[in-house]
Amino acid sequence: MRILFVSAIDFKEKSIQVIRKTPEYYAKKGVEVDYVVARDNLLTGNYFYEDEIAPEGVDVYRVYWPFPKMRARLPRYPSLILTKLASILVVLKLILKSRLAIKKNDYDVVYGYEIQGVIAVALMRKLGLVKNMKVISRFQGSFLNEMIEGKQYARLAFNFDALVAMKCKCDLMVLTDDGTKANQAVEKISPKAKYIFVPNGVDIPDKNNSGQCELLVEKQEEVLIFVSVSRLVGWKRVDRCLDLFKEIMDSYEGDAEYWVLGDGEERSELEERASKLGLRNKVKFLGAVKQSEVFGLLGQADVFLSMYDHSNVGNPLFEAMRLNKLIVTLDNGDTGLWIKHGFNGFIYNPNNLKFNQVSADVLAALSNAEQYANILHNLKLTADEKLWTWDERLLFEFNEVSQLLHG
Repeated sequence: MRILFVSAIDFKEKSIQVIRKTPEYYAKKGVEVDYVVARDNLLTGNYFYEDEIAPEGVDVYRVYWPFPKMRARLPRYPSLILTKLASILVVLKLILKSRLAIKKNDYDVVYGYEIQGVIAVALMRKLGLVKNMKVISRFQGSFLNEMIEGKQYARLAFNFDALVAMKCKCDLMVLTDDGTKANQAVEKISPKAKYIFVPNGVDIPDKNNSGQCELLVEKQEEVLIFVSVSRLVGWKRVDRCLDLFKEIMDSYEGDAEYWVLGDGEERSELEERASKLGLRNKVKFLGAVKQSEVFGLLGQADVFLSMYDHSNVGNPLFEAMRLNKLIVTLDNGDTGLWIKHGFNGFIYNPNNLKFNQVSADVLAALSNAEQYANILHNLKLTADEKLWTWDERLLFEFNEVSQLLHG
């Protein structure tokens, strides 16, 4: 098998691992893998702390998003509009680069990864560049169902490209079950599409290799450690985590710290917020951490916080489940399918969030050995039952794609 990936999302070492793991897995299975990818070097984006990398066994052909400096300087809304225009140019760049690859090689599969990649592949199909090849459309989740159900018509209009991508014809659609209910969006937008709907994988920690960080921190005895893992962008709502930690510190009689893993455009504002709350010496901003080190840091923590505006289902939550941490999160998207309040963690209605109640619940559980043990026991049962390893997750997809070819 030879496969061509087409994507406008570059690989990451300190964030979403499936982007890199997917082509690496195909290569490991003996597939010849070429990858055309557009990198966005926006200074306030998601890559300023990420190096350019090439997954093992993958030939990478990289192009770049236009106008990075201009988009960084503009106010938010003009920048969003310019970014939308830039994404159209990115589709054209992907087509031109992919056309060169297709002229050189015979591919069995063309794999459009996320919105611009999917649209680029669909246009290449219309232009007759993709012949006798199976077409895969890949989405890492989607907020489209949230927009449709909420009748958010202006938001839908602005995200017309996401609608177009989901309508594009393909032989198989691969959807991440990240709690955003992407499967329901497909049923409404492209009801005849064949798709698989699977969560990301998360490996079982190797107890012989604790993955301690070179940098940073070592847990002090008798210090209660809270942790969050996310990009520092608005909708991840680390500000909520800071406010909750402040509430807990006002009631907790012992010593505690909050470790913020991640980087992004809101870091300086969050650091300032921590200072204003009087927490500067108790909150450690550890920056973007290599995925290989995340388990080591999470393993030292006691309580995992995740308070996103949208679904809280994702690899940070799964990693906290694997490591059996006390989880505190919000009931949005499909998060409630994973965490049950008082049973295997604490989960709250985001529209009626009271930090004093969350603080009381967490501190009560931490001071009650029986309740604490029961919650963690139930969380382990949930993790064992519902979580996939990366090998299980990627093998499932690989077998589905292979079946398309061999029938």
